[in-house]
Amino acid sequence: MDPVATHRFLAARVIDQAVRDVRNPKGAPMDSASARAFLSGSPMLSYWCEIAELDLNSVIDRARTLMAGCDAGRRSRAGSAEVQWDARGAKVCHPHSAPH
Repeated sequence: MDPVATHRFLAARVIDQAVRDVRNPKGAPMDSASARAFLSGSPMLSYWCEIAELDLNSVIDRARTLMAGCDAGRRSRAGSAEVQWDARGAKVCHPHSAPH
């Protein structure tokens, strides 16, 4: 496998794991807090975004939307937005919106 592609995949998985940690209502509070700090614009997020070839500002914007949705979902128990990551960045998919 191409080493550049392997590194890019690993970096995307690191970011994806942080998203999973934020979204996991049964996860450890420390994992969620750490993931939130990471996704809010930490230097490590910048590093992994560069390797994954993701736009840092787009990832931060999407993460803020995700975190706000998770917070609202926890308050209302209505659910939260789902984030899908790809090579261009992240996009938020709301569970009640029509597919594109």
